[in-house]
Amino acid sequence: MDDEDTITRRRALLAGGATIGFGAGVAYLATRSASTDSAYEPATIHEGSGTSGLGIELSGRPVVGDAAAPVDLYYWTDYLCPFCARFEANTLAKIGRNYVDAGQVRIPFLLFPNIGEYSMPAAIWDRCVWEQVGADDPMAYWNWHGEVFDVQRSSGEDWADDATFAEVTERVEGVSRSAVESCRETRSDAIRDRLDADVSAAQSAGIRGTPAFVVYNRENDRAGRLVGAHPYENFASAIDQVLAT
Repeated sequence: MDDEDTITRRRALLAGGATIGFGAGVAYLATRSASTDSAYEPATIHEGSGTSGLGIELSGRPVVGDAAAPVDLYYWTDYLCPFCARFEANTLAKIGRNYVDAGQVRIPFLLFPNIGEYSMPAAIWDRCVWEQVGADDPMAYWNWHGEVFDVQRSSGEDWADDATFAEVTERVEGVSRSAVESCRETRSDAIRDRLDADVSAAQSAGIRGTPAFVVYNRENDRAGRLVGAHPYENFASAIDQVLAT
């Protein structure tokens, strides 16, 4: 994929000229029902590699699902974002079971710190956890990620601080708090550069907040954008549209 192709696709996505319209810009206020089963363990989590078809860097980012899945569901999140927590509780597991486990979709987990003062420190915690466990025990990252959102949902305002993230890191099996703290001390500047790249990619796609998603079929070059905690049915419709040839 050369630079000219990448620029063309990003411009098309931003302008909407070559995209599929499905609810961009709508923040759905989904509620969690008592019957919602949000427990989900993906069969595959791995580190991405290279630059994707839309020019989004995947190296150093967690990717859930088969690397060969035809559809990318790029997911930008912020741990301080309540709509992100709703997406995680209400919708992510269904997408995982119905599309990721079926080998149709892979989900690169990207970060867009934008909610509050602690958004960037939270993002650095995330990437330090991934750097520590991604190669040998990626499910530990998945569990840590879910635990942070569980804490967010059960807490009031101003919950996010170093002490809270340290406590989460301490109690998640397979994650070494001391190793993560060492990463935060020595790797924060390099990680910020990668986070800036995630944010720039989102902004190039016309995204300004979280949660946000770009659905892109690498095989037929169909793409579309969703912003907000949409219900599962909207994601299914979007994925089915880009899967269509």
